Amino acid sequence: MVSKRVVQKNKKFYYRRAKWSAQEKITLEDILVDAHEQLGTVGKRSFSVGSGAEITGAAFKVDNGLYLQIASYVPDESTSIIDKSKRSKQSTVSAQAAPDGKDYIDGDVFVYIKGNHVILCPSGIREQVAETYILNILRAVDKKDIAKTFELDKVAKTNKLRMIKEEGVKEIDLNTSLYEASLIHLNRNNPKVSSIKKAIADQVIAIFGKDKDLNEIKEKENVNVGVSLKYDGRAARSHQKDPEFGVSGKKRLERTAEQIISEFESESENENGFTIVTNAGNKITSDEIRVSDSFRVDVLGKSLSQSSAWKKLKEYHDRLAADGVFSK
Repeated sequence: MVSKRVVQKNKKFYYRRAKWSAQEKITLEDILVDAHEQLGTVGKRSFSVGSGAEITGAAFKVDNGLYLQIASYVPDESTSIIDKSKRSKQSTVSAQAAPDGKDYIDGDVFVYIKGNHVILCPSGIREQVAETYILNILRAVDKKDIAKTFELDKVAKTNKLRMIKEEGVKEIDLNTSLYEASLIHLNRNNPKVSSIKKAIADQVIAIFGKDKDLNEIKEKENVNVGVSLKYDGRAARSHQKDPEFGVSGKKRLERTAEQIISEFESESENENGFTIVTNAGNKITSDEIRVSDSFRVDVLGKSLSQSSAWKKLKEYHDRLAADGVFSK
């Protein structure tokens, strides 16, 4: 007998840290384990979230941490189906109701919580659904004071330079509006954004300044200027035998990233026009570090295998712990 091949998908996994005001020794894991014991049925863990949709704590497991599967769906909503035959001149698309006692899910998010560390794997829905679910759980077990300030936070931005040194830089994207660039150009002796953006602005203004019809840039221009610096992996692979190929380029990317962070961190909080991608796939912006990675997970219909997703969540958690991310 030939065994059925397991289908897998590449899915993104994200790290978040639970925060709320007056945070004491009790952790999010402690609170939610107790809450799910109190809310013993799926009905008690189901919440309306607008437009007829609901989210529900479909499954949970306590095993050296708390595992969750949070599903999103619209009760009694039909799905669309299409005729399978390829011989027909036209195919009929029609609505089909879910089987009795069932609902079609729009998506789900798998979660692993250890202490205040939260690992997420969304499938078909946004990761924010997990935070919405936790907020509703907190309110359901009379933890409203925690719910008022609760959030799933990104890694603190003070660790950006350390992350760049440890992981290196794969890509840098800079973005600014053309109108902002024109203001920098006019106020070149006292620019209010980084010198890197000022250099970009000088070049852009020089180009447009030669056109008599476009030499004045107005506030409603609605044009952005973008610059992208990337390490060319394809060229590097074709020069594998040359150990020096790309070394100075990598160093240039790292130094540029460090300069951008140092300059932007000392400026206005509104200055947020950059994204740095590390070699580990983590994204750094002016106000956050987005720690994430991808894993192959077994597919279950339009969702994911619960056991496979939970296993990968724990693997990612343990790897981040070993890498010292939780102490940053």
